[in-house]
Amino acid sequence: MKPATQFLLLGVAAVVLLTTAAAAVTLRQVDHRAQTRVLDQLQGAVTVERELQASRLVELQSRAELLAQDPAFVDYVAQSLIPNPQLGGAVDSASVSDLLKERRHGYDIAVVLDPQGKPVATSGILLKDHDSIRHDPLVTSAISLLKPQQGVWVDHGQLLWIAVNPLLRGGVLHGVLLTAAHVDDAFAVAVSRIARTDVAVLVQPVPGSNPAPSSGLDSWIEQALSAKLPGVLGVTAAQGNAVQLTDGQRTVSAWVTPLKTSGGRAALVAIGPDQHTDGRIDAAALPLLIGIGGFGMCAVLLVSLQWWRTWLPLQRMLEVIQLASHGDQHLTIRVHGSPIVRRLRDGINRLLHPSA
Repeated sequence: MKPATQFLLLGVAAVVLLTTAAAAVTLRQVDHRAQTRVLDQLQGAVTVERELQASRLVELQSRAELLAQDPAFVDYVAQSLIPNPQLGGAVDSASVSDLLKERRHGYDIAVVLDPQGKPVATSGILLKDHDSIRHDPLVTSAISLLKPQQGVWVDHGQLLWIAVNPLLRGGVLHGVLLTAAHVDDAFAVAVSRIARTDVAVLVQPVPGSNPAPSSGLDSWIEQALSAKLPGVLGVTAAQGNAVQLTDGQRTVSAWVTPLKTSGGRAALVAIGPDQHTDGRIDAAALPLLIGIGGFGMCAVLLVSLQWWRTWLPLQRMLEVIQLASHGDQHLTIRVHGSPIVRRLRDGINRLLHPSA
């Protein structure tokens, strides 16, 4: 291969290689920054969830206090919890249940517990067994501290906000009022709207059943979440972990944060946008790639110019010199090119024709 041709091929190949490497690095950096922004946004959903949950618990507590601090209600419960000989020594739980049903406003379940934490009367459906209620940390804390407690329960695949209020008369505990509100899809929708990202609240299902689908999510995301449910609910790091959800064609990043609950596991999953696994280029990378392509084209033009103005003329002069070295004395170099090439051409012509 002639030196001029070799220079041109190697020069163009080097430019293409460097341009490709620069484009690859740029795409990786843009993708990394995009992923960082997405994860930051997803983690922001955790803050929104905690603040919104705190406000809902305050709201539940405020409504429960209206009943728990009503002296007439406390007196009625205290009298009803006294064993009644006419009921065979049992307490009058039926009348308390009727009163709870009448006075239950703003929450789904109301339960009156005796001073030891045993459920006595209920309004609404609570599947949690009596022994679990009695030994729940919220109940035991409310009884021992004589102060209201709030928290979150997992009850047979459902998430509940809980407020536990001691029923006091003269500083003496006469019972406990437990109120609960279901956490439904509307809560996830509210978090999603504020955080501006898709959100799902997953709860440990009852053995043998599937989790309820999350409202507003694509079906393939729901299927991916169901497939990864043990791993998602197995996240224990308080700050959460990043996971990838995919169906083989589409991929999204998600941030899983465990929720502080009792009775089972639950997690908040914030879901990012599609990562364009179909080969589309991120719009943020296009200006950079265009710039890199422009520099690559300029570099190819400079290599071509160097080849045309210097290397090709030198190659032609070398061919004339080789002919002259074989005895042909009637040769003249007539190439054009860069100034240094022209000076070299004139010098060689003087050597070939010293008498001219």
